[in-house]
Amino acid sequence: MKNSDLLHRWFDEVWNQDRLATIDELLDPDVTFHGALDSVISPGVDYKEVVTAMKALLDQLKVTVTHSLDNGEMATVRVRVDAFDHSHKHKLDFTGQMMVRVRNGRFVEFYSNFDYLRMFEQLGQLPTDALPVLLTGERLTWMP
Repeated sequence: MKNSDLLHRWFDEVWNQDRLATIDELLDPDVTFHGALDSVISPGVDYKEVVTAMKALLDQLKVTVTHSLDNGEMATVRVRVDAFDHSHKHKLDFTGQMMVRVRNGRFVEFYSNFDYLRMFEQLGQLPTDALPVLLTGERLTWMP
């Protein structure tokens, strides 16, 4: 089995099928996390809480792996996320990449990079032009 197959399993079981037990199977107890959620995923924080928080925002979540690469104990995938907000007023589609280091069939390093800016824009929590505004150096002043 290739290490990227573990990432395919991760997204299919954890995110598409809500099998949270897979988290305990694939995450090494000493796993280190790197990415946008670093401040959320810290020692003592169960990754299941992160999944639950994301699922509270997203309905009919479907993660599709579009690309995968393996290099020794490292594997990376690019994914597309399709979902709705819970009111079904907003359809969401955004992408992300995840890279892991695998040892003994478990993730020991976890690098995650998702387009959360686009996700929050699509949820209506940020203005749709947030990135262009921020690139000008301006601060967001926005009221929904």
